[in-house]
Amino acid sequence: MSDDEQYRPGVRTHADAARAALLRPAGVEGHGSRPGPLTPALRTAVAALAAELAGQPRLARRYRALATTTPDAHPSDHPADHFTDAGPAEPAPAGPGSVQPEPAPADPGPTAPDPTAPLPTDRTAPAASSAASPASPSSGPADLAAAVLAYTRVVTLAPADAGRADIAELERVGLGAADIVALAQIVAFVSYEARVASGLALLDGAPAAEPVAAAVTASPAPAGVTTGAAPEPRFTLDTLTWAPWITPVPADGLDEEQRAVVDAHATLSTDSPYYRTLLHAPAALDHRTHVYNALMYGRGGLPRAERELVTLLVSRINGCVYCASVHGRKFAQLGRDPEAARRVLDEGATALTGDPRRAALARFTERQTATPPAATAADVAALRAAGVEGAALLDVVHCVALFGWANRLMQVLGTPSVPESCTGTSGPAAPAAVPAAGSPSLG
Repeated sequence: MSDDEQYRPGVRTHADAARAALLRPAGVEGHGSRPGPLTPALRTAVAALAAELAGQPRLARRYRALATTTPDAHPSDHPADHFTDAGPAEPAPAGPGSVQPEPAPADPGPTAPDPTAPLPTDRTAPAASSAASPASPSSGPADLAAAVLAYTRVVTLAPADAGRADIAELERVGLGAADIVALAQIVAFVSYEARVASGLALLDGAPAAEPVAAAVTASPAPAGVTTGAAPEPRFTLDTLTWAPWITPVPADGLDEEQRAVVDAHATLSTDSPYYRTLLHAPAALDHRTHVYNALMYGRGGLPRAERELVTLLVSRINGCVYCASVHGRKFAQLGRDPEAARRVLDEGATALTGDPRRAALARFTERQTATPPAATAADVAALRAAGVEGAALLDVVHCVALFGWANRLMQVLGTPSVPESCTGTSGPAAPAAVPAAGSPSLG
C-alpha cells in the first residue's frame, strides 16, 4: 500500500529498535560487560525458528543470515537492505513494523542449532523462581540450545501450554532472569513481526503464510516427557492479578536505565509485577511500549472500541485469560455494551455473526491469529466490504499482530489469579494454535 510509511509514525522505528535491542544486546540488555549464555548467535537461531513456525521462511532465512555477520560489525554500518537472503538482495516487505532487521554481531557461543531437533524439555519439572540459576553440572552448549529451541516452539505454537516447568528448565541450563525475559521477548516479537509481514502481504494480494515443514513444527518428545497441555481457560471480566514465574526487578532497586524507561511512559508502573518482570530487558520494554501506545491509543484509523474488540478476540483465541479480562472490560467500556463483551468471552467469534462489520473483524482476527496465519484475500475483501479500509485496515493487521506479542509475554512469564467468586466462563483457546485501574494496559 502506497501510504504505509505515513501510517502511525514511530511504529516501524520502534519495532526495528526493539529487534535490535533483543538481537544485539549491549552486555546483557545493557547490564554488565559481556553477553550472557543467550548469545547473539543463539538469539538469531531463536528468531529464525519462530519465523519458520509462523509460516515466514523468507524472514527465517534473513535471520539465519545474521550468523554470518562479521564480529566487529556495528548497527550503523549495515543498512536495512543487508538483511536479505544469500544471493541477490530481495526487497523487505514495506510498511510499519515490516521485516528489516539490522545484522547482529557474530558470536563465539553455541553454533546455530538444528531447529528440527526433538523437544528435550521435561515439562513436569519442579517450579523455579530465582533471578539467576547456574547451569547444572551436566548441562552444556548443546543442552542449552536444545532447551531454548524447545521453549521457542512452545511459545510460538501454544503459548497457553507454557508453564513454570519451562522456566525451570531454562534456569537448569543456565539462563537467568534477564536472559529468560529476553528469550520470551524475541519469540513474542517475531510473532508480531511475522503477522505484520503476512498481513501486509495479504493487503497486497499475496498469501499470508507459506506451508511449514512438518519436521520444524512437530518434533516428537523423548520417552517419558509430557508436553503439559494447559487446562481449558476460564475467561472473566473480573479484575485479575498476575504473578510472575521469575523474580521481578525490585521496585526500589531499579537501575538508571530501568528508571528512565518507567519515567518515559505514563502507562508503566513499578506497582505492576508484570512490568517489573519485563524490566529485566528494559530497552525492549521501552520500544515495545512505544509500539503498543501508538497502535492502541493513536488517533484516527480503526475506532478504539473495535481495536479493543480485536485484541479481546486475539486474547481469547490464544487462551490469555488476563489479557482477555483487561481488554474485555475496555471493549465493554468504550463500546458501552458489557453484554457484548461477555458474549465474546463465552462464544468467541460466533457471538458477532449478527453484525457484518464485527463478524468480518472477527473472522480475519481468528484466522490471522492462528500459527501460521491463515487469513485469506476473501477475509480482507469482507473487511473492505464492511467499510474497514485504509488506516483502519492497517490497524486491524497491526492490532492482531501486537497481541501475538502481548499475549505471549503475559502467558509464558507468569500466571493470572482468578478469584474464586469470579463470574468466569470456560471456552476453547486457539483453533490452531487509558488502562483500567489496578490492571496493566499490557503496553
